Amino acid sequence: MCKSVVTKPGTTLFKQVCCILLLGFTIALQSVSSAQEPSEKPALKEKRKTNEKKLSPRDSLLFEQQQKNIETSSEFYSKVNSTAHKNFFSRQLYPLIFKKPQTGLPSDVVSETDSIPYQAAEGKVIRSIRIYKSEVFGSSIFDTTIISDNSIDKALNKIHFNTHDAVIRSYLRVQKGDRLSPVLLSDNERIIRQSALFEDARFIVSSTSDSDSVDLVLVIKDVFPLGFDVLIRNANSSRIKLFNRNILGFGHQLEQSFELNTLNKPAFYMSEGAYKVRNIMGSFTDAKLIWQTKPEIRKIGIEITKPFISPETKLGGGINIQECSAGNIPGISNPATRIDYTIYDLWSGYSTIINRYKLPNAERSVFAITGRYYNINYHHSPPVVLESSLPAVTINRYIASLSLVRSGYYLDNMVFSFGRTEDIPTGHLAQLTMGYETSVLANRYYMGIKLLSGQKIQKGGFIYSWFESGGYLTNNKFNDGIAGLGSEYISKLLKAGSYRLRSFGSLSYKTGINRSSIEELKINEGGYQKTYHDFYLTGDQRLKARFETVVFTPYYLLGFRFAAYSFIEAAMVAPSGKFILSSPVYPAIGLGLRIKNENLVFSTFQFGLIWYGRPDVKGNNMFFEFSDIPEVELKQFTIEAPEFATFR
Repeated sequence: MCKSVVTKPGTTLFKQVCCILLLGFTIALQSVSSAQEPSEKPALKEKRKTNEKKLSPRDSLLFEQQQKNIETSSEFYSKVNSTAHKNFFSRQLYPLIFKKPQTGLPSDVVSETDSIPYQAAEGKVIRSIRIYKSEVFGSSIFDTTIISDNSIDKALNKIHFNTHDAVIRSYLRVQKGDRLSPVLLSDNERIIRQSALFEDARFIVSSTSDSDSVDLVLVIKDVFPLGFDVLIRNANSSRIKLFNRNILGFGHQLEQSFELNTLNKPAFYMSEGAYKVRNIMGSFTDAKLIWQTKPEIRKIGIEITKPFISPETKLGGGINIQECSAGNIPGISNPATRIDYTIYDLWSGYSTIINRYKLPNAERSVFAITGRYYNINYHHSPPVVLESSLPAVTINRYIASLSLVRSGYYLDNMVFSFGRTEDIPTGHLAQLTMGYETSVLANRYYMGIKLLSGQKIQKGGFIYSWFESGGYLTNNKFNDGIAGLGSEYISKLLKAGSYRLRSFGSLSYKTGINRSSIEELKINEGGYQKTYHDFYLTGDQRLKARFETVVFTPYYLLGFRFAAYSFIEAAMVAPSGKFILSSPVYPAIGLGLRIKNENLVFSTFQFGLIWYGRPDVKGNNMFFEFSDIPEVELKQFTIEAPEFATFR
């Protein structure tokens, strides 16, 4: 095969191209995209042996594969490279299929049991802080020598506006002259990674054994800010959202959605949008202007939020003010009936650290107290609205909560991302919420409790458990209550050749207690999983179980990564007083493919096929979906705005 690659003088361009494609297919089968695997120089073999058992879970599949077929990869790359540059066409085709191997091993590995690096430099004075910006496409924060040969990568990198140094420095929690704290430095890494502006970030600490100072280099990588999301609801309705999450590198965000609905007039219109300014003056306060211009609802509002970004944050809160006009009122069939209302939502909180644990993930316990005022004020609601299934009446809520939170993080990858560093939360949360609600219908007290636990298990993986209960006290009676509990499991990342597998399991149960309102639980609770989107089953109890396996493949196309998935799910709903397990079971089995480019801000796209054991409302037992899925958020052990438990 190799001799056929070295073409004779009369070899045609067609044969050269076919040979390159054939070699690409061969290497995909034999060494699973060996072009992604770095070559290893003889001088690095000893270092490889030393670090072989210490590869960090934060290293992506790109680095995990570097121990396999290294010599073969180097030889193969050289041969294909020499062949591909014979003429113009093959030179353009080559970088779309193959990726230049890395020049060395990651310089800073983190072991699976040591989630807080930089321990050796603790207490040393930070002499300087420099920023190194990796290219958005074709680079890695783990090896800054990687430079893409792909002409498309180069073109996209040129049109990208890198985040300005001043914006990046506004995210720094450490300053020149401070004493280095490994915990605070790791917190800072996580804060930067969780910003929507950046794909990944890590600090490199440079010091010598006889020096009392260190130099910091923040290696940071932007995400390409331009993107779009597409949602096709049915043959008559669809939506596209366009956005820029980092305008000209200043960290501002603009987004606008457009909808097509052939049943409306006009059929095509601007639906909703927002303009967001992040981290104002380095205070980690975001401001957001929102608007909606749908035929059924018009809205304009402003949101200002200062979250508790770490256990070290003492003060947080937010303001949300909206002016709305709605036409689609639950229980009202007259489309001419509209109501105007205003929403005022304000909250704030204070927390203090009460314990610091000497653990690998630097868990800390905090005590927090938060308060909230929520008001929805309807202006001149017509009588027909007051008689609807969900009466549109002015409501005031005064809420306070006491929280005891213990939190920490582990570094991992290929949990919900496709290779970027993920901060997996662990810890415990106990929260007591009290409130008082007033309206023209009733004045009543509220009380609720929330318990949450998450931990890393010995053989790898994570398990989360939760319990929530709440309800109202009226005339010394507990009513309109809710209770729920559940558990979620994330397995360790398993290796199967050049593939990586991870499994997910969940089980949850929710029920109403002395419900007097017409609200009911739906079999499809929405959110990340929308398996039963065409099943309109409701009840006062819901039981759901799901098991899913995801296979992360080593293949990529123009930076897009692929993960196959399969799942089995079952759900039941039942009225109050009925034994839930005696209700009909609605099983679902699905499989599909998820596509994600970590360099882009696009949502993860999903192609899937679902088979139902019972037909949906349309009489279908099979459903094919193509949609974007929202970013998954693990249960967080943080301080947030207090709220009443919701029955949904």
